[in-house]
Amino acid sequence: MFWRDEIKRVISLLLFLVIVFAGCRSNYEKVVKVKNNLGFERKDVVIKINLDEFASSHNEKLSAFIDGKEIPSQLVDNYSDGQSDLFAFLIELKANEEKTVIIKENENKKMFPQRAHAEVSEKRDYKLVNGVYTEGHFESVKSTTTPPGHIDHNFYYKMEGSAWESDKVGYRLYLDWRNSTDIFGKKVPDIVLPTVGHDKDAEGHDTYHSMADWGMDIFKVGNSLGIGTFAAYVGGKVEKVSKTDSTICTILNDGPILASLNIKYFGWNFGKEKTDLKSYLEITAGSRLTHYSHSISTAHKEFCTGLAKHKNTEFIKSDNNSANAWNYIALWGKQSLAGDNDEVGIALFYNNNQLLKLTEDDLSQIVVLHPNENKIDYYFAACWDQEKNGIKNLNEFKNYLNRTVAKLNNPVIIKL
Repeated sequence: MFWRDEIKRVISLLLFLVIVFAGCRSNYEKVVKVKNNLGFERKDVVIKINLDEFASSHNEKLSAFIDGKEIPSQLVDNYSDGQSDLFAFLIELKANEEKTVIIKENENKKMFPQRAHAEVSEKRDYKLVNGVYTEGHFESVKSTTTPPGHIDHNFYYKMEGSAWESDKVGYRLYLDWRNSTDIFGKKVPDIVLPTVGHDKDAEGHDTYHSMADWGMDIFKVGNSLGIGTFAAYVGGKVEKVSKTDSTICTILNDGPILASLNIKYFGWNFGKEKTDLKSYLEITAGSRLTHYSHSISTAHKEFCTGLAKHKNTEFIKSDNNSANAWNYIALWGKQSLAGDNDEVGIALFYNNNQLLKLTEDDLSQIVVLHPNENKIDYYFAACWDQEKNGIKNLNEFKNYLNRTVAKLNNPVIIKL
């Protein structure tokens, strides 16, 4: 009896150790094949896969490998719930190339350089003087609700709202009645926005309006649609997201390869409507594109976006008549605040399945869109001829536009 009891105890101990050892091992692997179906190279492609596709119990340990070499990756919160929903990795593909990527748990994940960033910063330790937030300092926050009575140029937000960037370009969105998007031209590939907007010049203006080593605010928005600003189209006129009960901006992801934020507008008044709007903005490493999507439930079916019109620019557009094709409108020319001879390109990419018409007013080139299943999607992009190794002339800009729209119309093929 004694030996039987000992044998049972030994067997139980061995089973326990096997279970513990199996639970500690990081031997999960999944094979993913990614193919470029275009006849030119695609650099810095971000592939996103739903975490439900993986059987890993340690998503935070997931890494991506090609031929045994780890490539940049990150987890992504895609639903604004504070939980990771997607696994994303960064890949380069030659013309018509297919690559095999191994996704597996990795106890020693490599730290890759940050190439995408999103932020919003509030004023702290301030003195409120006649509605203006004086003194104090800015502090980066995960989420912000615009304060009661918030107006433009009151210095509550660094850079006047939220901002995001890749290693190519930066953008910002005013969190006030203007609700417009603007451009930061970058002369360096570094992530720079965390250091921008803290200082003012002798006249009290933000120093990012003057040239710095990293670049500057290069675009004049005014009352136009800037670059990709979202608005309602009511009676043939643009109505921005200006009148709301409250607005909440939340940073969802902050690199290294994908950065995103969402903005919830409660009680948006336009025309005879009052409704809520949820907007999502995303930028990825190596890309100029901002993906701008909007969810809205309303009887109104005409919305719009567009590009600011400036003198000395050339209007360009594509003309793919297929029902679900992506197209673009764009402007190239001397439309920079950085110098009279600087040239800037701005572009907006839209899908024909949401297009109502192209039009214009005195301030903007306008794309009028309708929702599909209460959602509107489009992209915008900017370039500046002072960028390092950037787009320097109209022909290069047209080449960029045509390749970008080809990529949108021919997404990479993913096999799980």
